[in-house]
Amino acid sequence: MKDKYYNRDLSWILFDRRVIEQAYDPEVPFLEKLKFLAIASNNLDEFFRVRMHNIHNLVVEHKSDKRTDMSGKDILDLAYEYNKTNLTKQYKAFDKLMKEAGEKDLFHLLRYDDLSDAEKKTVKKFYNKKIVPRLDMQRYSDEYKFRKNLYFLMETPKYTYTCPIPEDLGRLINTGVDDHYILIEDIMRSMAKDLIRKYKISKIAVFRVTYDKNKPYDFLNKDLNDHQYLDTMIHYVDTRDLREVMRVEFSGEDEEKGRKYFTKLLGINRKSVYKIPGPVDLKFLTGLYKRYRDHKDLIFPPFDALEWNDATNILKYLDRSPILVPYPYDSFSVFIKYLETAVNDPKTAQICITIYRTEQNSDLLRLLKEAAGKGIKVTAMVELWARFDEVHNIEVAKVLEEAGVHVIFGDKVNKVHSKICLVLHADKTGYVQIGTGNYNAITAKGFTDISYFTSNQAYIDDAVKFFDYLLTGKKSQYNLIVTSPKGISDMIIANIKRATEAYLRDGQGEVFMKVNGLTDIDIINAIYEAAKEGLPFRLVVRGACSLKLGVCGPKEDIRVKSIVGQLLEHSRIYKFQYGKDHTDVWISSADMMTRNLERRVEIAVPIVEEKPKRKLLKIVKVFSKDTKNSFVLQNDGYYVKENVKHGISAQQTWLSRLKWGKYVKN
Repeated sequence: MKDKYYNRDLSWILFDRRVIEQAYDPEVPFLEKLKFLAIASNNLDEFFRVRMHNIHNLVVEHKSDKRTDMSGKDILDLAYEYNKTNLTKQYKAFDKLMKEAGEKDLFHLLRYDDLSDAEKKTVKKFYNKKIVPRLDMQRYSDEYKFRKNLYFLMETPKYTYTCPIPEDLGRLINTGVDDHYILIEDIMRSMAKDLIRKYKISKIAVFRVTYDKNKPYDFLNKDLNDHQYLDTMIHYVDTRDLREVMRVEFSGEDEEKGRKYFTKLLGINRKSVYKIPGPVDLKFLTGLYKRYRDHKDLIFPPFDALEWNDATNILKYLDRSPILVPYPYDSFSVFIKYLETAVNDPKTAQICITIYRTEQNSDLLRLLKEAAGKGIKVTAMVELWARFDEVHNIEVAKVLEEAGVHVIFGDKVNKVHSKICLVLHADKTGYVQIGTGNYNAITAKGFTDISYFTSNQAYIDDAVKFFDYLLTGKKSQYNLIVTSPKGISDMIIANIKRATEAYLRDGQGEVFMKVNGLTDIDIINAIYEAAKEGLPFRLVVRGACSLKLGVCGPKEDIRVKSIVGQLLEHSRIYKFQYGKDHTDVWISSADMMTRNLERRVEIAVPIVEEKPKRKLLKIVKVFSKDTKNSFVLQNDGYYVKENVKHGISAQQTWLSRLKWGKYVKN
């Protein structure tokens, strides 16, 4: 078994490496490279906050990963080595980019010793006026929780002190000269002489502590009513606190001595302590990106997403033809236009929608409240169990309920991750939208997703049954859609088998999947069984991938790649070619991960109407041809960037076609 799968968490770290690699791509503009380095830091934070505790549990309990048979210690050791390699690449790129910024005279990130006398005077004034009143020296104790992002550690002969670095002042401090900056921690370090004399400080370092924030939802119970569930979730959020330390990052100290010191100080595994070869936490680079993005030659060219033509009523258009909308090439405003038109349509009797993550002050919420105010029966399934968005979703639920919307919370055990919005007339005809991404106007500008709109009654009837299930818990037989728990994995496996049989019959066939993660063992085993027979698989897996190449024998024809580019690939698409006879193509809210397939309420929908099906197959074809942004999985588990002369970028192909695109007019 250990030879059949890759460890999910190690695969996640390799994805972060692919993000860092963008900072080395000569075709990525300068400021975008800074942004990718910041994204890589943010990704790694999430890894330590939500995944690392699983590895630590294996270490503490002397257990092995069931899928790979790797011991917890082996996984932790490799995670450390992978992350060390990532950090080396990340900070090498950072140093190069900071030097380049200076050479371009775009901006200068300086150390205190590099400042002019006038700048030092300005910085010292800032320190005395803004920072000194905020200094909060705390004597270290085992019970202390490091709630701020960055801290100073100061060692004296008698005590160890920590001091938080003020967050509200920002990391980047102007020196008094245009485009000259110094990091706030460098100011504090340079001004620490008075503190050193006062406290007799012998050691000073900047450090950062990352805690496990993945507190389990151990209160989930299908017997809770909605009010009990809401109250329990509020209590969960109010009592959620920082848990075990998962990582320490430090700078300004010898690596071996520093790692040994923090290991002892915080009582953690040495493989959880990282010496940072530069400023701790590069997320501040996002601030530089925002300050200089008016330099259009240093960012990706902006694009105008296609918007709905107001001369055409979108619902009347749907009466004639379905629409397949690829975000962000088509604007999220198309969905808002769909909902707005429905709210203002006198025939609309009901609106039902699932809400997982949406932005603050969204047009979506405004329109749902407006609909309820007009007497339309509005049902909103708000998923409170959305990691780190619980507080926002609790507020969303309260605001909608106060406006007269019927708010429900699903089955209380399986997270509702589906994306569906149903508009019904009194006679049960109407419209439905099903998508792969959240109803979030901000993320829809940078995430690639698919949104499908139709008035086809078969889809409408399925949507009615689906919302009835969310309301009552009663399951029904669907005409077209399939749902998880279990239904989507059963469909995928059955269709792989069907494609295999057709391939063996006439030598033609293929399975294409585009997902964010492929870690479910049942799905991977189904792929292996089909690959032994020679069925080709073309898989685009953005992040973690547990499937291993080279284990299916001489007929194996599996190609796995990860596309990392200007936009975040987020759409989930499945294509099954059954020999010469037929091809099915699906979109879904679900990734090929066990949590999505067995512990969530997800939707997968086949696109059966000819026009949108052709469009989706075209999208699949372009993804299959991508070489410019593709990292290809090798037999050793690592990814190699494709280096094809005059290669194709799926994202840039669609962006380049925007100038010719338009929605059909009346």
